Amino acid sequence: SKIEFRPGCRATHLDTRARELTLAGGDRCTYDRLLIATGADSKDLGLDGEQAGNVFGFRTWGDAEAIDAAVRGGARRAIVLGGGLVGVKAAHALVARGVETLVCVASAAPLSQVADRDAGTLAAAALREEGIDVRTGYVPAGFRCEAGRVTGVRFGHPGTVEACDLVIRGKGVSPRVDLFDGSGVDTRGGIPVDAGLRTPVANVWAAGDVVRCRDLAWGEERSNAIWPVAVEQGRAAGLNMAGADVAYEGSVGRNSVRIGKLHLVSAGVLSPPPEGYESRSRLLPRGMGYRKAVTRDGVLVGFISVEREQRGPASAGLFVSAVLSGTRIADLPVDPLEPGPNWEAWATRMPLPAASLPPVGV
Repeated sequence: SKIEFRPGCRATHLDTRARELTLAGGDRCTYDRLLIATGADSKDLGLDGEQAGNVFGFRTWGDAEAIDAAVRGGARRAIVLGGGLVGVKAAHALVARGVETLVCVASAAPLSQVADRDAGTLAAAALREEGIDVRTGYVPAGFRCEAGRVTGVRFGHPGTVEACDLVIRGKGVSPRVDLFDGSGVDTRGGIPVDAGLRTPVANVWAAGDVVRCRDLAWGEERSNAIWPVAVEQGRAAGLNMAGADVAYEGSVGRNSVRIGKLHLVSAGVLSPPPEGYESRSRLLPRGMGYRKAVTRDGVLVGFISVEREQRGPASAGLFVSAVLSGTRIADLPVDPLEPGPNWEAWATRMPLPAASLPPVGV
């Protein structure tokens, strides 16, 4: 095999002039071309006591094993700080294990990064139906600790202390850009890359959660730390490192999550600024869900579907494709807010997303 795999081996320093990596333990290795795909870490809260043994991220296999050990060790009440996808998935897993779970969200509704307030409110109701306690407007201010372990979380608003046996951070991620320390590259929000996934440093590419690149829906540089984008970028970077000339035009944030009977699908611009965008939304009849379409200059740049039926994902996925491909809303056969029509015939006529890549081997 031409692939040398070194598990458990961490790169600690990058010398771009010498084209050399220093590895943990002191070993060094040189490169002709280098790909930085270091991903991201759970974002710290910046609060005293956060390093206690029963405060966990929810991102790695090690995190999962540590939480499992805490539950098997007798933890009976958990607090999840943050109501994003990570927080929601963590809460579901804990409740399934019989752990009383409180999700505390600083914003007005959970899922604020992948939905708007109306959709998030429906998601909060679905979480409560699943036995998860959701509190909005709860801003963590510190931890109550005993013998090196957190026994409660202090909230600046509403000024209460909630007891707990374990805490999970679900406040987003921070790209792991430390290899670029001292490079002179502005890595705030991720390592910048061009259309070929090349970084500003010669012979170095980057892909995945560590990257910030053009967001096709927003029209600006952003980080979309989701698995499909990492796959797209990794493939494009690999092809270019091997000598191809593949243009990766950018990414679009999109997500899909099921909460009990509720299924939420979203893509692109979800809570736009007041200038330059138009938003339309509607609640579906009989409390069956919610839809929203966001346009800019007549182009569909954002879409949300929240439905309590299986058909929701089948139709919503096609509107996600419309956001990915930059389709004008006037070119859609029906209004995106109408969930009823059968879209299968239209699916075969949709253009490929702008970020699609050529077959392997090109």
